Amino acid sequence: METSNDYSSTNVDILPIVKEYGRRMGIVGIIDKALLADSGMRVSPGLIVLGLIMNILSTRSPLYLVEEFFEGKDVILLLGESMTAAKFTDDTIGRVLDLIYEYGTWKLFSDISVFVTKAFSIELSEGHQDTTSVTVWGEYEEKDGDTLKINRGHSKDLFPANNQYVINLLCAEGNIPIFAGIHDGNSSDKKINGSILAELPQIMAAHGVNMSKFIYVSDSAMVTKPNLKIINDSESILFISRMPANFKNCEELKRAAVAKPDSWQSLGQLSKKIAKGVNVCANYRVQESNTTIDGESYRTLILHSDVLEVCHQNAIDKKILKDKNETEKKIAKFSRKKFSCITDVEAEVAKFEHGKYHKAFFSIQEQPVFTSGRPNKDGTRNVKGTQYEITGTCSEKSEVITNMKEMAGCFVLLSNVATDKKTSLEILKIYKDQNGIESNFAFLKDPLIVNDTFLKKPSRIEALGLLLVLALLLSRLMERTMRNSIKEDDSKLEGWNKVATKKPTTKIIKSKFSTIIVRKYENKRLLEKPLNEVQLAYLKALEVSPDVYTSYKKATIYSG
Repeated sequence: METSNDYSSTNVDILPIVKEYGRRMGIVGIIDKALLADSGMRVSPGLIVLGLIMNILSTRSPLYLVEEFFEGKDVILLLGESMTAAKFTDDTIGRVLDLIYEYGTWKLFSDISVFVTKAFSIELSEGHQDTTSVTVWGEYEEKDGDTLKINRGHSKDLFPANNQYVINLLCAEGNIPIFAGIHDGNSSDKKINGSILAELPQIMAAHGVNMSKFIYVSDSAMVTKPNLKIINDSESILFISRMPANFKNCEELKRAAVAKPDSWQSLGQLSKKIAKGVNVCANYRVQESNTTIDGESYRTLILHSDVLEVCHQNAIDKKILKDKNETEKKIAKFSRKKFSCITDVEAEVAKFEHGKYHKAFFSIQEQPVFTSGRPNKDGTRNVKGTQYEITGTCSEKSEVITNMKEMAGCFVLLSNVATDKKTSLEILKIYKDQNGIESNFAFLKDPLIVNDTFLKKPSRIEALGLLLVLALLLSRLMERTMRNSIKEDDSKLEGWNKVATKKPTTKIIKSKFSTIIVRKYENKRLLEKPLNEVQLAYLKALEVSPDVYTSYKKATIYSG
């Protein structure tokens, strides 16, 4: 930040926009209401949290450098007259994290989430759940009563030797977090699903949602007998999940579907992605059926994806080639045998073990067995008997291979949503929206802020998780607002490399606003350069007034 006796100037990039969305989310007011009264703190915990979110969405510098981060910023513009960079000390940040944990980390998130879903009119007809592991380095001081243990577990980052914790998200509209939690590093996805399912009616009741109009969507880790019992006992939870491939029912359903090629119903493509002039998205086919698990009947959708089949093609080709080579070796070994009795030949052929994907075909040749000694004067030889030899050829089991390829492209969705409520196509679309949550995990797993942190207590790691999820939520709300705005206008925004896009991201916004300089002179603020057309278009899509860069409002609960 440049300064003189008369003025100062600072680069503020997207931070004023973050401030405005933080205000709309009610972050400061809700957190202060929950934490400030009995804390004895002279600084607003809500403003500390908002400042940390700004740091996360701007530079992602480690927490011990947050004070330094704000030393170069117009703190009054961003956080109000009561705040200074000097208030972002290690002790203050640590105290706020402790207060969050003492209040209830995810209770606090629930308070904000309930407010946000109403303020932004988030559609709550579906919730997509998934988990990811986050690897951390260092030793952590565990105390009795800690709800989080940093330990080793099944690492989704393939770092099994490192300590980690597990974070779960339940997202609406694909990627808007409405519920979250942190779990021990060795926590099972199956048990995490079970704990969420047990709480789900209360979670959605807090949001004012009727369970009969809400569908819980998760991956195959949800499908266990204990979890399905929770669902059935609740008599209100609707779900869509993928049946685990190791379930006997799954293999049987796919095999039965493949055996009825005329029963497939085409669902077409769910989306379009053009690569080299070709739409490369999957074509889907479906057959519906029912299956019974632990005495309860469920709706099943056996789906075939041509892209999934192609993905397995190399593995299939290797299996077929290996089976062919093994079958040919057995045929060659078998063909070296000689038999004196046709009955023995037929018995041996009957016992021959054919390949899984290949079948042997044999022909029998009669060979005379001559007496010993010289040939007769006329050149003939005396025959004392007959010997039989076998020659074989290897041929593909074409129907078996075709069925195997078909099955490789199949997966099974399990649900208790009635057919008159959702069609096969609607069920598939809802499940495929699960992909939206994956991009959230990349955000949460940023190595700098998580791994290079000064935090030494699991409780503070848990509170840090809340900050990350709040930053994620704010980021997704910005993207949601932009995309809805340009969808209504049937317009586009300038994206990477000046290419127009209908899916602008927070990263793109940051790149477009990275050079904005605000000058302060006698307590007045002016932009060093006027906002350009691209920046104004983004602000319009974000429904944010340009004056956020030159004036400030108290960051209290947003009332619309």
